[in-house]
Amino acid sequence: MNVTFEKKDDLNGTISVNISSADYLPEIEKQLKNYQHKVSMPGFRPGKTPKSMIEKMYGNTVLLEAVNTAASKGLFDYIEGNKLNILGQPVLSDDSKIDELSKDKDYTFKFDVGMAPDLKLDVTAKDVFTKYVVNISDKMVDEEVDRLKKRMGTMLDVEAAEDNDIVYCSFDELDAAGNTFEGGAHADNAPVLTSTLKNDAIKTQFIGIGKDKELTVNIFDLFENNETEISHVLGVQKIGVNDLGPNFKLVVKEIKRNVEAELDQDLFDKTYGPGVVSTVDELKVKIKEELNGYYTQQSDHLFEHELIDKLVAKHNIQLPDAFLKRWLIDRHADKFNAENVDHNYEHEAEYLRNHLFEEKLMAENGVKIEEQDIREAAINYTKSMFGAYGTAGLNDELLNSIIEPSLKKEDYRSKMINLAISNKVRTVAKSLITIDTKELESEEFFKTVSEHNAKHHHNHDH
Repeated sequence: MNVTFEKKDDLNGTISVNISSADYLPEIEKQLKNYQHKVSMPGFRPGKTPKSMIEKMYGNTVLLEAVNTAASKGLFDYIEGNKLNILGQPVLSDDSKIDELSKDKDYTFKFDVGMAPDLKLDVTAKDVFTKYVVNISDKMVDEEVDRLKKRMGTMLDVEAAEDNDIVYCSFDELDAAGNTFEGGAHADNAPVLTSTLKNDAIKTQFIGIGKDKELTVNIFDLFENNETEISHVLGVQKIGVNDLGPNFKLVVKEIKRNVEAELDQDLFDKTYGPGVVSTVDELKVKIKEELNGYYTQQSDHLFEHELIDKLVAKHNIQLPDAFLKRWLIDRHADKFNAENVDHNYEHEAEYLRNHLFEEKLMAENGVKIEEQDIREAAINYTKSMFGAYGTAGLNDELLNSIIEPSLKKEDYRSKMINLAISNKVRTVAKSLITIDTKELESEEFFKTVSEHNAKHHHNHDH
């Protein structure tokens, strides 16, 4: 067997595997003997079927398998022995495809390969990144207190509607004469929040209205021509909303009002547990701590995303794009074809550039992923899944009972390994660069986050 490598440029090459009959005939003999021992033919004792008959029945299949096995072994032994850093998998060249095989012939197979770029890492203290610190103002704390009072408030039935009440109504579609339209749209007990009404004339009709009162309303004016909301309220398909008559009879069924909770010990205990908070001032301190924690987490998330994005972009990592597109179509035909590969390729390329950068950063800084790193990633991931419900009850025993069986599943374990790598890469990158801090108001911060997300999603879409 003779294997050679032709490097076409820094990112592309062709491996030629020349195999002679001596490379594959022993495998053919071995497989034919296996078939001979296994095959049972009428008129012959088990294992005694003549070799000539076995070869006639299975010879082509065995020949194809033996030649493929020899070619694949020569290819991957060469890649491993010469430590070629390839991307994807080798793709058989078009001019190497053989329509028919026969014994005792020599064959040459050419495989195109895409090479990983020779990445020169350039991450130093000269790379300056900005981390945002959100100013938690007294106004923000007071707004959270107001939200808490509403959230912990009590819903009461009232006789007449005011602003911020919820008016539950029935709706019946009317015909041109103002009568109930037989077979028309109907809804029972649909909520209308008075504070959201934008049409002044309609809002005036709702303020002060009582139970069992009737109104004739224009459904499109009531819901600001929001087809989705009208569809949801009336239980009709969105496509049919424009076919509705505009006028509906509305009957008030009930009126609910959220009465804010008092800032007392009962509210404090329900919110934070018995005795944790005892005064309004202590409540505000607690809320400020939570806001600081929330915005710090959001700022860290934004910072780390921008850090990796910008460092990868700085390195201008080139890929064998044409080869990789061929490989995607060849190996993942269920997802990629000639029509969609250009559109879908960039997301794959972005992932690959990030992966190459991460590998290089870890290698040059002696970073390895240990089992403890994987478990830590799984623990943090599990805690984040329970974040909306609080993590007070997530003790070590419960966490272990969740992650232990999950880590035995290949997909989950692979995901946790990737998370562990990402965590390590970000930690290393932050230790190499210079970090400046900039204080922002919450509105400015969210504007910055929105701009980042819009750019990030745009890149993924294209």
